[in-house]
Amino acid sequence: MTSSAKPNVLVVDDNADLLDNVCEILETVEDLEIRPALALNRHEAIEVCRSASTALDLALVDLRLPDSDGLRLSSEIQELCPFAAVVLITGDASLESAIAALEQRAFAYVTKPFRAPELLRTARSAIAKARAERESELLKQSLEASERRHREVVDAVPAFVLALDAEGRIALWNQELERVTGYERSEMLGRPGREWVGEGGEARLPLKDGGHRLARWQSTQLVGPEGTPVTYALGLDVTEERDMLRRTLQTERLAAVGTLAAGLAHEVRNPLNSALLQLQVLRRRVEKGQREPASLLPVVEVVGGEIRRLDRLVSDFLAFARPRPLELRPVLPNEFMQAMADLVRPEAEERGIAVELRLDRNVGPLDGDPEGLRQVILNLVRNAIEAMGTSGTLLLATEPADAEGNLALVVQDDGPGFQESAPVFDAFYTSKEGGTGLGLAIVHRLVTEHGGSVAVETRPGRTRFTLRLPQRAADRPPR
Repeated sequence: MTSSAKPNVLVVDDNADLLDNVCEILETVEDLEIRPALALNRHEAIEVCRSASTALDLALVDLRLPDSDGLRLSSEIQELCPFAAVVLITGDASLESAIAALEQRAFAYVTKPFRAPELLRTARSAIAKARAERESELLKQSLEASERRHREVVDAVPAFVLALDAEGRIALWNQELERVTGYERSEMLGRPGREWVGEGGEARLPLKDGGHRLARWQSTQLVGPEGTPVTYALGLDVTEERDMLRRTLQTERLAAVGTLAAGLAHEVRNPLNSALLQLQVLRRRVEKGQREPASLLPVVEVVGGEIRRLDRLVSDFLAFARPRPLELRPVLPNEFMQAMADLVRPEAEERGIAVELRLDRNVGPLDGDPEGLRQVILNLVRNAIEAMGTSGTLLLATEPADAEGNLALVVQDDGPGFQESAPVFDAFYTSKEGGTGLGLAIVHRLVTEHGGSVAVETRPGRTRFTLRLPQRAADRPPR
């Protein structure tokens, strides 16, 4: 049996002795614990059905009743108790009576006089069928209610919810998609839908009016009711977010341009003022007749130095503000750092600075722009040489790739260092006389464009710049 509840059984016959006989037979089945309701006519049977309603499991109905016939009553019982199985009792086991019973959707019919085992087998089967149908219907109603709640939740979510069947056809299209796109659910179900979610991430969402929105999708694949894969996708409208981000970036870009322009104007004004003052000195000396070289050349040298400073400032500014595209090619870090050491050694040794080289033979190649990397190392080396003055050691080194696949290029000096909190990578920040403040900003930008990072450690007596650059993919160690 499919339920532990006691079966509800109705027996209808105008013969009271037969009713008692049937009742005794049914009550002998201990595992069912049947306590049947008895009715002598149609009126009593209808009253029992109205009180039992959907809980009635079995009705045993005599074909001949004083106030009705069994076939008519069978139809009425099934209307009042839709899950009840009806078994007709007849003393006429003719073909016509069997056909009539089937036409009234009776479960079976038994003939008088009936044998107890036959009646019990029929009753068991009928009760099992009634309960199976009732439980199936209740399960169906529960599933429908669950699906209805599911649809209501899906439609109430302020996000795009879309499902694709195994063939990529749209199987679910919620109200938010209807509202935003203008496409009704009825016209979208069954249509190809993979282009709506793209490959995941962000994708254009076409609108019925010809426009589009931008949606960010996340999807997952589950097994559907029929055992086939179903892809569920949840999307958010990020159009305004992207517009706001674009406007923010534009605002930041304009602010950066303003900052650069203000910094450039400030840096240009200093050498211009100095050159102007020297030119005024030169004019006064010429007016006084002081035309000998010893009087004029120092002034000319100062003016020339300021002009060269302006030229360097403009060159650095252009390199920072209008960078050229990187031209990536395989670079061997050890050979590159060896070449850089050979390049800067004469200038360093002229100042009394030793150049030390530490190259790790386990360092693999990287994809880099040789000219850009050269500018990075030269900027760091020249800063180091200027910081050390007339003595010290300049270290150029390579280190093997870390767990993330990033190798290291190192430039280290034993100069005085600087405050660790100093914004050394900001444009126009400088701590040295005559500096443009763009050298380290250019270093930071070029390393970032290579997909790397730059870190600085400083204390009195040592400053160390470590450039982390991605090793070539084919040469990265396995994780």
